[in-house]
Amino acid sequence: MSTSSRRALRAGTVLAVAGLAALAGAAPAFAHVTAQPGTAEQGSYSVIALRVPTESDTAGTVRLQVTLPTDHPITSVRTTPRPGWTATLTRTTLNPPVQSGGRTITEAVTAVTWAADPGVRIGPGEFADFPLSLGPLPTDTDQLVLPAVQTYDDGEVVAWDQPPAADGSEPEHPRP
Repeated sequence: MSTSSRRALRAGTVLAVAGLAALAGAAPAFAHVTAQPGTAEQGSYSVIALRVPTESDTAGTVRLQVTLPTDHPITSVRTTPRPGWTATLTRTTLNPPVQSGGRTITEAVTAVTWAADPGVRIGPGEFADFPLSLGPLPTDTDQLVLPAVQTYDDGEVVAWDQPPAADGSEPEHPRP
């Protein structure tokens, strides 16, 4: 092998290792609670899944609560059964009421809480999706923020509720 071939191979190896190191350093950014897909059509019904990874090396996720906006209420919220988990919808009276489909809506779901049955959890290194059917999605805003609170079986509670930093960078606990 020529000297120039060895240099090219060595440079390629260094670049590959540097690229993997950069990806490994960025991996925690993918571990946060997120809403999937990240986009949905205004005015439509959509299924949005909250993707919940367990970031702890020793504890498992046993509870998730997501808050739905009261300033842009969603009049229809439905959950999908998840084996080993119970979903509870919290309803709030709307003041003022909302008009939707020719009807006056006086209350809306403002929070959904999933709680694991005893012995059930999302273990370390695992994730689960918690789907919600929502609609119609608000037409008077371009962004729907769904703050979430994740509880681990060791008692740790993580609030995923921080807005992006002023410089646009991601905070430690970004809101979905």
